[in-house]
Amino acid sequence: MWLRRFAVLAALVTGILALGAGPASAHTVGGVGATDFRTTLTQFSGVPGVELRVVENGSKLEVRDTTDTPVVVRGYQGEPYAKVGPDGVFVNENSPAYYLNADRYGVTSVPATADPKKAPSWRKISGQNSFRWHDHRTHWMQTTLPPVVSAAPDEVHTLSRWTITLDYGGKALIGSGTLTWVPGPAPWGWFAAALALLAAPALCVAIGRRWAFPLLAAATLLVVLADAAHSIGVALLGDRGFSAFVVPLLPQAAVWAIGGFAVYLLGRRRDGGTWAAAIVGVCVAVASGVPDLPVFWRSSAPTVLPPAVDRLSVLLGLGLGLGLLGALALQLLLSGRSTAAASRPAADADADAVAVADAVAEESEPEPEPGEDEEPVLTGTRRQGVSRRELVGLAGALGVGGLAGAGLQLAAGSGPPAAAPEQTTTVPLGSVGSKVVPFRGARQAGIATPVQRQSHARVAAFDLLPGTDAGALKALLQRWTTAAEALTTGNAKDDPTADSGPASLTITVGFGPSLFGRAGIPVTARPAALAPLPAFAGESLDASRSDGDLGVLVSADDAVVAFSALRTLERLAAGVAKPRWQFAGFTRGRGVTTNEGATVRNLMGQLDGTRNPKPTEATFARTVFADDGWMKDGSYLVVRRIRMLLDDWEKHPVADQEQVIGRKKQSGAPLSGGVETTPANFGRRGSDGAPMIAENSHIRLATSAFNRGAALLRRGYSFADPLPDGSVEAGLIFLAWQSDPRTGFIPVQQNLVAGHDRLGAFTRHETSALFAMPGGATAGRYLGQSLFEEINR
Repeated sequence: MWLRRFAVLAALVTGILALGAGPASAHTVGGVGATDFRTTLTQFSGVPGVELRVVENGSKLEVRDTTDTPVVVRGYQGEPYAKVGPDGVFVNENSPAYYLNADRYGVTSVPATADPKKAPSWRKISGQNSFRWHDHRTHWMQTTLPPVVSAAPDEVHTLSRWTITLDYGGKALIGSGTLTWVPGPAPWGWFAAALALLAAPALCVAIGRRWAFPLLAAATLLVVLADAAHSIGVALLGDRGFSAFVVPLLPQAAVWAIGGFAVYLLGRRRDGGTWAAAIVGVCVAVASGVPDLPVFWRSSAPTVLPPAVDRLSVLLGLGLGLGLLGALALQLLLSGRSTAAASRPAADADADAVAVADAVAEESEPEPEPGEDEEPVLTGTRRQGVSRRELVGLAGALGVGGLAGAGLQLAAGSGPPAAAPEQTTTVPLGSVGSKVVPFRGARQAGIATPVQRQSHARVAAFDLLPGTDAGALKALLQRWTTAAEALTTGNAKDDPTADSGPASLTITVGFGPSLFGRAGIPVTARPAALAPLPAFAGESLDASRSDGDLGVLVSADDAVVAFSALRTLERLAAGVAKPRWQFAGFTRGRGVTTNEGATVRNLMGQLDGTRNPKPTEATFARTVFADDGWMKDGSYLVVRRIRMLLDDWEKHPVADQEQVIGRKKQSGAPLSGGVETTPANFGRRGSDGAPMIAENSHIRLATSAFNRGAALLRRGYSFADPLPDGSVEAGLIFLAWQSDPRTGFIPVQQNLVAGHDRLGAFTRHETSALFAMPGGATAGRYLGQSLFEEINR
């Protein structure tokens, strides 16, 4: 009999869980549970009545506007995304952010009709004065940990600094903050406590009926109170408003109602109370305790409760919840043994005495109400089960809570639908795609970043449009800064990169000599080191693909990510600057060699960059970074597109090629002997008396020892552009970073020309440009801000 009723009660448990009881629906706010990522708003230049805050455990941002002027949230490309004000909340259906933000991980495809340059197409979604959205600039987007966290997971790491721009009546309100990794506690103590609580209800049954009923009632009450506290703590973290708070709690009200009924039955010493308590325990443990287990080892959870209180509520729900099921199992086991013993004939007077004692005990129990099935005792000799009246009571408790919850959930879901993302299948990013190079910092990324980490590059120049003033240029740099931060963390998505990670993306921005004297930027603000490069003998440069007012270098481990990032910057420049030229380059990809730190090879087959200055060297900063004026912590970039005459080069034997360069082709070792990293001995002579490294070899003329100590950091990328006749134009995009071109690139190039560099017979310098790349954008600042501060003094 009890097996049939147990099946009925199991069906009730399944029904409760199907209705959404427990925190399966409410305790993972916005799709985010316990986490070690911490999103913090550190600064907001707001006005009275406009509030910006981080909500739902870092999953969303919220803007609230109680003034008479609407506030506009800018999207990832600087376009109007959402508008909040006295008339309600509106979203711009032409904004890519509208579609990307429909999913926390940004996997939703953006339709072709969405264009950030189009006039906004506003659609009202709410009559409230507040709006919440997934802003992908503020939280970690990938399914794998950041590399810095993987390397040291037990340390606190600042992963990124983010910036959000709001427009309020023509005034820009800037919110900035940080994304931080904060490791959680060790979980073993909490698991040990859970195991202890798991055994407690069964011990209550084992000690006998006098104490079992009140102790089980107390345990059930604790489970209900713990789940209620946890659920309410989560609901309070959700959207403001009555329905947003109450609706997630209603399905759980069914569980709490059964819990109250269980306490009532146990208080009357009814065995049916143990069954009802087991239902409550299973529902809370399965739907609340197990999904929330990460709170034991994570540093934060989506709740307003203090972390220790939240962990205690989960501990009670999980440990005591499963323990109540164990108590029922032990009760059934003991009842089965008692029934079997009672079925055997009494063997002696002792058995008769036991029977008399049992009869007396039965007489002392309260009489059942008229029409009620005879109640079994906790470990008595009669049938073990739940009466029909108790089943009716359990079903009624479930019905009141479940039907009310389902009805109000349907009512709450009748609002305007959000943009639904397409169904996609996602897989974890590989180690290459998940790499993040921090954007914020005193120095711009992409300069000292090892080129081996970024196998694709796009370098481009822009010219300002006529009539552009300093305000428009400043606004462009602010838009580029916001976009670059989002792009480099993988938090800005468009069609080409909707399923891509950041892939070590860096975006480096600077100014050309021709900018000064235009757009309100005085010529006097141009550093002496930024004077146009001199002409070098024998060169015939293409002026249309040289120089430029603004320079941009985009590097990444993925060609699509690099291309898409530059396209984003081009769109944001519309109306202020137009592209002048653009080159695409590549180098060896990650994972194609067993030595990730090895020097890369150019298309001539030579190792290129052997004697590059290393960040670990004491002179590195002095060689690469400027230390004065508005260029402090910045660097000067020389860009050259050097065509390689590969047909001529490949006609020569390897030995002749090695004499041109001065190094062994295979190993990169200098011809004077040793290995690649062995310093070249330019005075060493061979058996014929001639220098082993020729005086007009490339490495001798380029080395700092023969250029008054001149040195530079080279980051070369190959190019191979097909021509209409089917041939290929190939070569090197030469990128050279230095603290001053006058003591870096210029003397080296002059020495190469004057010394008749043997490599010059196989190369052609076709384009040239010089850019001053200022220091990086720290929190709350934008790229190039130091220049504007200089000219406004």
